[in-house]
Amino acid sequence: MIINKIRARNVLKYAELSIDLAERGLIAISGRNESGKSSIGETVCFALFGRTFSIPPDEIEKVVRWGENHCSVTLEFSVEDQRYELARFLDRDGMHSAKLALSGNIENPIARGVGAVADALFAILGFEYEEFVESFYLAQREITTPHPHSQAIKIMAGVAPLEQVAHSLQDEIAEREDLLGEIRAEWESVDQDVQALGIQDGRMPRLEDERHHTSVQIEQVNALVDEINVELDRYAANATQIERARSASGRVGFLRFLVLLLALASGGLWALLTYAGHLPQAELARELLARHVPQWNDQKVLWIGYLAAGLGVLFLLLWIRKAGIRRRIAELTAQGAQLAGVLAQARAIDIEDIPEEEGLATESDMDDETPGEHEDPSMHAPARPDDAEYQAVHGQLDGARSPVRVAQDYCEREAAWLTYVGDRLNAQIAELDIEIDDEESRLQEALNLSEVLNGLTDKREDIEERIACRQRGLELLHGAILHLSNTFNRDVKELVGRLLPLFTDGRYEHLQIDEGLNVRVFSSEKRDFMDLDEVSSGTQRQIMLALRLALSKKLLGRTVKGRQFAFLDEPFAFFDDERTRRALYALTDLGDDISQVWIVAQDFPQNCQVKFDTKIFCERGSNTLTVAG
Repeated sequence: MIINKIRARNVLKYAELSIDLAERGLIAISGRNESGKSSIGETVCFALFGRTFSIPPDEIEKVVRWGENHCSVTLEFSVEDQRYELARFLDRDGMHSAKLALSGNIENPIARGVGAVADALFAILGFEYEEFVESFYLAQREITTPHPHSQAIKIMAGVAPLEQVAHSLQDEIAEREDLLGEIRAEWESVDQDVQALGIQDGRMPRLEDERHHTSVQIEQVNALVDEINVELDRYAANATQIERARSASGRVGFLRFLVLLLALASGGLWALLTYAGHLPQAELARELLARHVPQWNDQKVLWIGYLAAGLGVLFLLLWIRKAGIRRRIAELTAQGAQLAGVLAQARAIDIEDIPEEEGLATESDMDDETPGEHEDPSMHAPARPDDAEYQAVHGQLDGARSPVRVAQDYCEREAAWLTYVGDRLNAQIAELDIEIDDEESRLQEALNLSEVLNGLTDKREDIEERIACRQRGLELLHGAILHLSNTFNRDVKELVGRLLPLFTDGRYEHLQIDEGLNVRVFSSEKRDFMDLDEVSSGTQRQIMLALRLALSKKLLGRTVKGRQFAFLDEPFAFFDDERTRRALYALTDLGDDISQVWIVAQDFPQNCQVKFDTKIFCERGSNTLTVAG
C-alpha cells in the first residue's frame, strides 16, 4: 500500500490538510514541538481504520478539531497499481461513516459503512489496525520490543490462523464436553428408569408357560365336566334299559324253563309210546290221551314227536334270546362303567396353582357380618365328595349297580366342584393376562429405553471420538505453532542481522531472540552477547528500530500485497547526528518492498547524504497545511 494523497478537514490540529506525495522514497516531516507533525500520521491512521494510536476508541470524537462539529478525511492510495479512494466522516455525536471506491469512480463504492469498509480494506491491504501499529506505523512513543503474544506478532509469524483454528477447536471441545455431560446425565436418568422397571430375566416366558399350563388345565376341567354330564345322561338312560332287560331276561328264563319241561315231557311221551308201548305206563298214557284228546288214535303219536321237536327248537330260540339280553345288559353295564372311568379321571386330575379363595369368612366372621354383606356365592367353593364316597360310588358304577339318584347327586357335586375350579382357573388366566399385558408394556418400555440408551451411547461415543479427534488436532496445531514461532524468530533474527549493521555502523551484527521476543545483542568489541540495558539508549532505539523494520518485512512476506509505506514518528529520539545520518542512509536501502518511508523529526542533520523525495514542514501557529507533489 502506497499513499498518494491526503485531504482532511477539521481533523485534530488541521482545519485544512492537503498533501500530495511521491510514491517512492523518503518523506520528511519536520517542525517544532506541537506543530502538527504527529497529527499527519494519526490522520492517516484514522482514515484507514477509524481510530488513532493516541485516542481511545470510545473517545474517537476527539479526532474532530476543537471548536468544530464534524470532520472528514479522504485518502487516496494504491495497491499493486490499483488506486483506491477512502473517505471517512465523523461528528461530535459519534456519527461515523465510511466509503471505499476505486479512484475516479467514487459514485460506485466498493463498500459503504464502517464495518463493510473495514472488511473490504482487510481483503485489499492484508492487515488490520493491530498489525499496522506493530509494524508499519511507529507512533510517537518509546520504542520497545513488541509483545510476543499480540495479535499482530501472531499474524506476522503465521500462527494467527492456526491459533484461531485452535481456539475454535477448544470451543468445540468445551461445547462437546458440555454436551457429553448432558448426555451422560440423560443416560444415567434413562438407566435409572430402566432399573426402576425391575425387569426380571425369564419372567415373561414363565408367565406364558404358566398361562399355557393353566389353559390346558381349564380345557381338561371343562372337558371332564362335559364328559361327566354326557356320561351321567347315558348312565341314567342305560339304567332304565338295564332294568327292562333284566325283567325281560327273567321272563325269557322262566319261559325257557317251561318250554324245556314241555319239550322233555312231550319227548318222553313220544319215546314211551313209540319205543315202549308194551309197558303199563304206555297203556296208561294212551288212556289219558284218549280221554282228554278228542279223536285220539295211535297215528297221532307222531305229532307228539313233532311237538317235542318244536318245543326243543323253541327252547333253543329262548336260550339265544336270553343270551342276547345278557349281552345287552353287559354292554349297558360297560357303558355305565365309562362314567366311573370319567369320575376316576376327574378324581385323578392334578389341579395346580389354584388361587386361594378370597372373601371366605369364618363362621364367627359370618356371625359378625350384617345381612347382605359378602353374599356372592361365587366366592364360596362347593363341597367336593370325599374319597370314601367316591370309592363307594365308583364300585357301584363299575357294575352299574348304583342308583341313578345316587350317581346323579355325586356327579352334580363333582361337576359343580370342577366348574368352580374352572372358574378359579379362568380368574387366574385373567390375572395372568393382566400380568402378561403389564409385563409386555414394561418390556416394550424397557426396549424403548434400551434403544434410547443405545442411541445415547452411540452419541456419547461419537462425541468422545470427536473430542479425541479435536484434541489430536490441537496437539498437531500446537506443534505447528511452535514450529512456525521458531521459524519466525529465526527469520526475524536474520532480518535484524542484515539491518542492524546498517544502523550501528557494523558495531553490532548478531542478535539472540527468544520465544518471548526478548533481545540480546552481540558486541564485536566485547565478543559476547549483551542485554539491552547494558547498551546506551540510542543503541537500544537503533536495535528496536531494526527489529520493528524486520517485523514489517516479515508481515509483508506473510500477508501484504505489493509495495508498502512505513510511518516512523520520531524514530531518532536520543540519536546524535551521526547515528541519525546512518539511520537515514539505512532507510534508503530497505528494499523495494518498503518503498515509501515517512520520517517525523524536529529537524534533520546537515549533510545527510540522502535525498528526501517529499518534504513537509509544519508550523506551530498554522492550522492549515498544503503540500504539492
